Amino acid sequence: MTEEDNNLIDKETLKSFDALHSLLLENIQDVNFLRVEQEGQLSPVDLIVRVDKENINNFLMQLRNNSNLSFNYLRCLTGIDYATDGIEIVYQVYSIDNLFNLTVKSKLSNDDLCIDSATNVWKGANWYERETSEMFGVIFNNHPDPRNLLLPEDMTDVFPLRKSHPLAEIEVLQGEDIEPSGGI
Repeated sequence: MTEEDNNLIDKETLKSFDALHSLLLENIQDVNFLRVEQEGQLSPVDLIVRVDKENINNFLMQLRNNSNLSFNYLRCLTGIDYATDGIEIVYQVYSIDNLFNLTVKSKLSNDDLCIDSATNVWKGANWYERETSEMFGVIFNNHPDPRNLLLPEDMTDVFPLRKSHPLAEIEVLQGEDIEPSGGI
């Protein structure tokens, strides 16, 4: 962790991250996970862990069902496109009972953009997964309703939030070389 990271996150938050990480280590069975700040990523709000896609459903189920953890609320589920390095699926979860925030990440290779659905863990994952599927091209195995949520049904080969999307370069270039106006 850098000095700049220390300025962003107070010592009490870091202690709570350490306590939550210890609690995860004590209560999660048969699933390996990595604390992501060891990779140089840090959040001022959530402890971040990485789980292999083969174990994601088991890990999420244990987060919800273990009474010491009780992660009963899925705050958000989305994807991040790392171009040639694949797509990362991000689950942000919260324990209403214990007031814990946790971000769970799982990396998918571009050759295999499939991951198990979390709809059997949280019903609220349904629309998040549908949106992520159509925006990034990720297939959520055993999803109960894989229809498109936002795009036309026949639009199956274009994924608007991927960096390879035909308009992605235009979107990045918008606003470049524009000087801010002097007065408003």
